[in-house]
Amino acid sequence: MSTNASRTRLACNACTRRKVRCSKTIPCTNCERRGEASTCGSDAGSGVQQSPRRPSSSRELELDYLRRRVNELQGRPSASPVDHQSAIPNETQDNSGAPQPHEHETAAPGDTNDSVAHDAASILEFLAWGRRKDPDVHAVVSPQVDTVEQGGDEAHPFDDLSSLAVLQLLLPSPRQVRELIDYHCDALLWYHGSFFAPTFRAQLDVFWSRHGGQLASPGLNLQWVALLFSIMTGSLTCAPPAQADLWGYRGAEPGTLSKRWFQAVRSCLNRADYTSNFSIFSCQAVATATISAHLLGFSSSQSIHLAAAVRVAQSLGLHRLGPEAKGNTTEKEIGRRVWCQLCSQDWFGIPFSESYLINPLYATSEPPANCHDHDLLPLPSSIPTITSYSRFLYDIASIMPRLQDGLMSCNTPYTRYEQVLKWDTRLRTLAIQERPVFLTACSLESGWPSWIPWARRALAISSSHKIIMIHRSFLSDSFSNPAFSFTRRTCLAASKTIIKEYRQVVEESGPILWIHQAFAVAASIILCLDMLHRDREAQEHTEHRQLVESVISILQSCHNSMIASRGLKLLEALLREVSKVPLTAQGTKRNRDGTIANTFNVPTFVRTLHESASRQDFVASTPHEPPPTYTANETSQTSNISVPDFLQSDFDFSFAPQVLEGMNGFENLLYLANHDFAGTSWN
Repeated sequence: MSTNASRTRLACNACTRRKVRCSKTIPCTNCERRGEASTCGSDAGSGVQQSPRRPSSSRELELDYLRRRVNELQGRPSASPVDHQSAIPNETQDNSGAPQPHEHETAAPGDTNDSVAHDAASILEFLAWGRRKDPDVHAVVSPQVDTVEQGGDEAHPFDDLSSLAVLQLLLPSPRQVRELIDYHCDALLWYHGSFFAPTFRAQLDVFWSRHGGQLASPGLNLQWVALLFSIMTGSLTCAPPAQADLWGYRGAEPGTLSKRWFQAVRSCLNRADYTSNFSIFSCQAVATATISAHLLGFSSSQSIHLAAAVRVAQSLGLHRLGPEAKGNTTEKEIGRRVWCQLCSQDWFGIPFSESYLINPLYATSEPPANCHDHDLLPLPSSIPTITSYSRFLYDIASIMPRLQDGLMSCNTPYTRYEQVLKWDTRLRTLAIQERPVFLTACSLESGWPSWIPWARRALAISSSHKIIMIHRSFLSDSFSNPAFSFTRRTCLAASKTIIKEYRQVVEESGPILWIHQAFAVAASIILCLDMLHRDREAQEHTEHRQLVESVISILQSCHNSMIASRGLKLLEALLREVSKVPLTAQGTKRNRDGTIANTFNVPTFVRTLHESASRQDFVASTPHEPPPTYTANETSQTSNISVPDFLQSDFDFSFAPQVLEGMNGFENLLYLANHDFAGTSWN
């Protein structure tokens, strides 16, 4: 063979330049994943390998340089099919020393499409939260060198929330602060129970009387300030517009303040170096922040801070508050309430992360007592207290890790589905037979708290969503495989229940909980997927479309909610896909068993959705948060919980030393050697 002859190259130029395996299609899989489909191409058509073209004049050199600079500024790699050697010394070149993807990292397109389609409902629901559940993780494991982070607008003089002077400007008047705290304690605390209202109110009095409401006051615990901002954020985010108007927050101010207050929580925690200076205040602040994080678009960062808070809580020994635990009764009750909420939040996230942080086998803490705050005396579960709802939700959440363990231990779809049916039955039994009386549809009694009707609807929505989560791994198959028809019927019924309850919620004057919008969007996604697998002439098709359209109508009226904003775009896009289904059954593709064939391409849909929406509005779930700053380590002094000086130092919430009592010397040394790591527990 002649030395000048060469084999026809089928790989595209971009993959050849990066030295990665190409799928040899135009556009190839790698270019599609990088968003370079329009520039994907090869020199195969010429039949010979072309040598790199050299610019022939200084003008061509200048034009070539300008083209590449424009492409770089637009956040994409050069569109030129050949890498030119720059004649300008300062021009940015490809860094050969940077990590390059390995050959085996390019998955077959069919494998990716199958995994995406199998988990369609979870992926689409996550999009509404502003997060991505992407089975193709290669781009995360080996990020491209030329990825350009999109910057925000011109810096605002008050953007630096790491400054105490700027944080001070965010505090409203003492009267308004107390109004926000009172609303949270009366209308929201029943939902999460992450802090103890009597203690916090006493601490707030100390903040105004002893520290003058000044964040720079010597000895003020900034982790407590983080809790203060977290509570205020929850109130302003979840309160109906009419309530916010009564407080004096109108127009765009509630949206601005709620986001700034949420960022202030992070700033205060970072300044206090909360991952080293363990305090229950940080656990309470992070756990309380969840009620507003999803609505404000901070879902991704909140999940990270929750993971940190779990470690802080474990360091404080909150996972070992059993019946024999030593300490003040109030302290132990506060610790159990925070730990209960952390467990629930961790376990409810299992369907999206396929893992969990808190193993129930290694947590011996008792659940919070069913008691009133003024005396902490245990009461029967039939009597509603501030902890009743979170206690029952904890029981529901505890199903999820056991289900996950069961699914992971199975080797066939048959045995996996047995696990689904087993825990489906358990959840139904829990929600129907073991539910407290005041959370059923019985008549309201005069002595019950005002939040009982809100708790009933929240429980109906949440438990219906958990039924869907139990069936999630077989949901996509249920639309085409008759063996899983029970899953399809169950998820459709649960979705209709969620939407029915959501339509009732918006007619009431209760707080706006993030689960209302998020789970209504999830339910609508399932109805859309069902419509994509059903004849348009079917009665169910019309019914489901009407339900989805009713949710869209409600979301259009929601303000200061990223879930509503993203969910609205997502559902409208799904309905457009539904409209593409042929009107007549004769024009619909079918499988051999007569069921509607699935022609909905989830990867393409997700990619199109991301391309059509700006990254800041749809994908990047959080605004740019201020960089962490740290002050000198605050000395953690022990103070009795009955003493009013809570703000200068944290109360004695470290139950961890008691863990050492049952260990041998070697275990004690391991604990001491790893205390900084193992003692990281969080909110």
